[in-house]
Amino acid sequence: MTAKVRIRLLCVLLCFALVLPVLASAETTRVTAYLLRLREKPSSTSKVIDAYPRGTIVTILKKGDEWTKVQVRSKVGYMKTSMLAYSRKSSSSSSSSSSSSSSKSDSAVVSGSTMYVARGTRLNLREEANSSSDIIASFRGGTPVTVIRKGRYWSYVEVKGLRGYMGNDYLVSEKGQTIESE
Repeated sequence: MTAKVRIRLLCVLLCFALVLPVLASAETTRVTAYLLRLREKPSSTSKVIDAYPRGTIVTILKKGDEWTKVQVRSKVGYMKTSMLAYSRKSSSSSSSSSSSSSSKSDSAVVSGSTMYVARGTRLNLREEANSSSDIIASFRGGTPVTVIRKGRYWSYVEVKGLRGYMGNDYLVSEKGQTIESE
């Protein structure tokens, strides 16, 4: 091995040593919407870079109330904050606190718990738990919803005296967290 190759190898190893602690503590989240668009700017009218399905892991670059700047593989852009579920990727003490907060979120979604229609959406209340079912009524973002029974993708809810089904991806807590899938 020549001296030049050794120096290059040493430089690569030093770069990994500098970047590894940052990657180990990088905050990540996953897409909770059926298909979430990555946009160039924090705006619903901004150009779409790509779209990602539920469960896609993204790295958070800058979290905002309405929009979060994220990186998905080599692409950087903005996603709606209300359509992301947060976690922290780091040491075991951090992940135990993360899992305990996740279980608090799950246990909070029981009979009688109040959720809200996600901001920036208009959500249909349906007769059955599928998107082709008849629509009973439609509600704007921020409308309070009482969860009667949580399902994997749909929850049986009551809104303003009406009962029916709403998609979990569009029901959020006051803090903007979606109902976790089972």
